[in-house]
Amino acid sequence: MLKFLLLGVMILVVFGMFGASMTVAMDAQAQGVPQTAYPGLSTIDTSGSGKRGDVVQWALKMAAHLHCTPARLATDCQGSGADHYYDAGFPPEIIAWANAHCPGCASWQPDTFQCVAFVIAAYAYVQPLPVQGQNANQYWEHFASEPGWQRLPARGNLPQPGDIMAWNGGVYGHVSIVLGVAPHHTAITFAQANGEFPVQTLPLNPDGSINTQNGYWNAFEVVGYLHPLTLS
Repeated sequence: MLKFLLLGVMILVVFGMFGASMTVAMDAQAQGVPQTAYPGLSTIDTSGSGKRGDVVQWALKMAAHLHCTPARLATDCQGSGADHYYDAGFPPEIIAWANAHCPGCASWQPDTFQCVAFVIAAYAYVQPLPVQGQNANQYWEHFASEPGWQRLPARGNLPQPGDIMAWNGGVYGHVSIVLGVAPHHTAITFAQANGEFPVQTLPLNPDGSINTQNGYWNAFEVVGYLHPLTLS
């Protein structure tokens, strides 16, 4: 059962062995990140989520080392930039995967890390995504014909942890990884690169759509969720 608790009172626990049942509670200060980088409520219960939990944990391991300024500052990621920088603690497995599959690509570099790279990386060691350079705003249509995937429109549907959020807006759109939904379906927490915060919570409207009118995401809309049918 997903549980949402106030930030700053829990410590992020990440086990070396993925797939273990645990409750992951984001504590920004425990990660060396200003607490303001993780606004809202964001305790995610991955108990029994299997490989979906693996995707969530890869996303969390990356998010812990993403920031909005080249040198992480006390005012880092407070809505004025985008978290497309990663530091020396970024998972080396992800860097190795990028060097093997997209050597030299700007979207994977430590100062221009992009949302599509983040999503691809979260799945890389669990179930590699069937993508080949699509922009974020092309994911929704691209996955319509991919076997083993289901598209869930945001209105009327709730995602599971590990699902991909597909956004429209801007020039290239946006994608992120679902971390959890509040018990009464009032909010959704997700992880991302090149967004407002590495881990972020936004309100859910009564119809299930996401309220993006927070000043940063006003021009964006979450179209829906890309749901992998083959992950336990």
